[in-house]
Amino acid sequence: MNTCNSLLDESVVKSSAYFSRLLKQDRVKAGVGTMSVFLGLNRSGKELNLVRQNTWAFTDEQAAMAGTQCDYFTQENAHDASDKNIPLLFISFPSTKDPNWDNHPERREKSTVAIVTFAQWEWFESWDDQPLKRRGDDYDRAKKLIGQKMIDQTCQLFPQIEEYIDYVDIGTPVTNNSYISSTKGEIYGLDHNVDRFAPEANAALRPETDISGLIMTGQDVLMCGFTGALMGGALTSCAMLKRDIFTDIWNLRKKSYPYTKKVN
Repeated sequence: MNTCNSLLDESVVKSSAYFSRLLKQDRVKAGVGTMSVFLGLNRSGKELNLVRQNTWAFTDEQAAMAGTQCDYFTQENAHDASDKNIPLLFISFPSTKDPNWDNHPERREKSTVAIVTFAQWEWFESWDDQPLKRRGDDYDRAKKLIGQKMIDQTCQLFPQIEEYIDYVDIGTPVTNNSYISSTKGEIYGLDHNVDRFAPEANAALRPETDISGLIMTGQDVLMCGFTGALMGGALTSCAMLKRDIFTDIWNLRKKSYPYTKKVN
C-alpha cells in the first residue's frame, strides 16, 4: 500500500495497469492492525520452564472461525473491547530461541515474552498524528487497557510468569505506523481476505510491474509471514535475473548435501 500511496506519484499510479487492476473494487487493502506486548521477566526461561515454541491461543472454536468478525473486533473503542476476552493471542518466548542468550552474563537470570493480537485501527486512529511516546493520557489509558488484557490472558495460560514480570512495553497500531511505516497498523502487509486470493488478484500480485525500474517484493507478492516474505524475495530474484533460481537452489542443495541411499 505504501508503494502506491506514498512512494509513487498519484498520476503514475492511475496510469499503471498493474496498480489499477489491484486497486479495482478494493480488491486489495491494508491488513488488520495489531497490538504487541513485550515482557521482561526476572527469572530464566529454564527456571520458569518456558518452552521454545509459538502458541496460538484461541478462546473458543467459534472465535477461531469468526476471525475479525467476532464480538471483540466489532467494538467501537479500546475501552469497550477491553471488557471482552481477546479471541486470539500469539505468544512466544524469544529468549528461549536465542542460542546466544546465556552468553551474556546479565541475561542469564532473565527471559522475555512477546504477545501479539489483532486490533482495530479505528480504536487508535485519532492519535496517529501525535508524536511518538507523547500521545497523551487518553492514549496511554487505551493501550494499557488492551495490553493488560493480553497479559492477563497470557498469565492464565502460563501462570508461572505472572509474579516475575519486571518490564512491560505495549505497542498499538499507531506504534506500528511510527516504526515500520504501515498504513493502518498492520504488520502482515495486505489483508488476507478472500478477494486478495481471488484468481484475478492473485495473478496480478507479482514482482513485475509496468513501471520502468519498479519491481515488487516481500510478503505482498505472495503471502504474509517470514516464509511468505522469503519466498516473495525469491520470486523477485527470478524476475530480476530472468531465470528459475528455485532450480538453482535445489541443485546447490544436492551438490552440498548429496543424497546417499540407505541400505537396510
